[in-house]
This record gives sequence, structure tokens and C-alpha cells, in this order.
Amino acid sequence: MRSARAGFLLIILATQAAFSAESPASFRVFGYAQLTAEKSEPTDGLEFDADRVRAGLKYHGQTFFGGVLLDFNVANAGERTPGTLVNVIKDVYAGWRMASNWALKLGQFKTPIGMDFNIPGEDLDISKRGLEKPLVLERAPGLMLSGRGLGQGFGVDIGIFNPAGRSGATAHEADQSGDANAYAGRVLFDRQSLHLEAAIGSSEEAGGVGTNDYEVINIAAAWRYAQIVLKSEWISGRDLLGLDGRDEDVIYAHLGYRSRPNLEWIARHYWANSRIIGTADTDLINTYLGLNFWPASAGPVSLRVQLNYVLAGGDESGFTGLGGYRDDAVLAQVQISYP
Repeated sequence: MRSARAGFLLIILATQAAFSAESPASFRVFGYAQLTAEKSEPTDGLEFDADRVRAGLKYHGQTFFGGVLLDFNVANAGERTPGTLVNVIKDVYAGWRMASNWALKLGQFKTPIGMDFNIPGEDLDISKRGLEKPLVLERAPGLMLSGRGLGQGFGVDIGIFNPAGRSGATAHEADQSGDANAYAGRVLFDRQSLHLEAAIGSSEEAGGVGTNDYEVINIAAAWRYAQIVLKSEWISGRDLLGLDGRDEDVIYAHLGYRSRPNLEWIARHYWANSRIIGTADTDLINTYLGLNFWPASAGPVSLRVQLNYVLAGGDESGFTGLGGYRDDAVLAQVQISYP
């Protein structure tokens, strides 16, 4: 026990010495809350809630970096989803920049599957994450190697993680950590206003010991020109929840237009297809129409207002896939953030 304590203390002292030797270095404290009002069919009234209430700290140095992100509005904050840290902890990681283009990251953080999923919650184009969200591998503890600025605008992420217990497409058991792993790899390309990425991942024995691996493929693109933003993303999951032959595909197309510097109009159309062996295929459509508005900031505190109307279509209540709105909905969100 004493040797373990001494070793832990030595790691802390060595880390502090490394951080203190770096120049320049910076710490950033941040936080945001997203307050919501929602109306969805067939309910009669409005429901008031909060999507996220989060705070965090980031460290940036020449060689080392790190961060912590906590969510104070998560369900069962002190409990653990299989393979992950307690639910209140979204991110906690430390990183090492090994060279100008390469970095190694250790801890719990977002796996590199999903273009929209890897956009921070405070910067989303729509007020909710959409139909593709349940199919990503989500956050998981692990180790990831990343490269940026490789060749003519290429990048890469390669990681190994604990079982992806926070993914909506898995049903891992608590004792699978150490026996099963999740894997993810992504290739990116950035050239001026164009962004492309393709990713592949899996989580072993996704429904518990002895079940099938969950496998996912993702391809996405984004293009910005003047006031216009175009995005599209396709994600395909195989053997959801470890069940042989339970598959789902989701694709969306997104258009954003800034009519003023602080006002953006958006339209996003989702189509999802669910397939389960022995049953008929089902489809779900969600179309988001709305706006993002940024009122004048007051010092370091900023506001954002999001309004979305969601049109549901397809098989709706008969849809056998994960996530999505099965009826029309009205979503309103006010975000206050610092800095």
C-alpha cells in the first residue's frame, strides 16, 4: 500500500514538474446550461427541463494537455454505465504531443465515430442530437493516437477503448471490462471550406458475454461557403445490442443559412431504416426546421436561442430502430455559457 501511494505521489509530482516546465501554458475554465421548453404530440402541455448543465477545465501546453468535463444534469450521476466512469464525468483525459503532427490521449473522451457527435453540445446546429446519435460508440475510457496536418490536409484517429457501454447500440454487462474492448478509427480531410471524414468501429460482445460484436461505419461531409453551410452524414450499425441481424442505417442532409451575423436559419432532414430478421423493415423520418439566434453578449457570458419544429414521418410509432421523434415536436432552448 505504501509503495502504491509513493508511486501515485511520484506521478503527480512528475506531472506537475512537466507542466510547470512548459512555456507558454494556459488553463481555461468554462461552463454552460441549456434550458428547454418542449411540446410533443400527443401531450397537451409544455415540458420545461434542461438538456445540459456542464462545467469543465482545459489545460493547454506545448507538450502536454488535459481536461475535465462534468455534467450535473445527468441521470443517476453516481452510477456507472458498463465500461465507463461514473455518469457525472463526461470527459477526463491527459494528452502528450509527441511531435508537431501527432498526439497521444489517455482517459475518457469521445470516440472518433460521428461528425455531428464530435461537435460539442454547446455548438450543435439543432437543439437535440438526432437519429444518428444512438449508433455511435459514445464516450469511453481508452487510448487514442491522433495525427493532423498529414500530407495535403489529412488527419487520422486510431483508438482502443473499454466496451462502449454508453452507446445506445450496446447492452454490455458490468464485468466485461478487461475481457472485451471497443475499437475505432477515423480518416479526415480538410481543405479550405471542405471537410470529409470516414470512420469504422466496433464494440465486442455488445449484448453481453457470448453475443455478437456491434459494428458501425460512418461517412460524413461538410462544406461552408459565405453564409451557407451544407452537411451530410451516413451511419450504419450492424448487430445492434449484440443481436444477430438487427441492423440500422441513418442518413441526414443539412442546410444552414446566416441571414445576419447573429441569425441562422436551418433545415435538416433525417431518414432511418431499421431491419430485424423475421420482421418487416421500418422507416422513420425526422425533419428539423428552425433558427439559431445569438443575442448580444454581456462580457464573457454569451447567450444562444434555438427554436426547432420537428416533423415526424414514416412508420413513426411502429419504427423498430433506436431514437428519434415518433410524433411532431416543438423544441425551444436558451443556452447561457461562460466564457
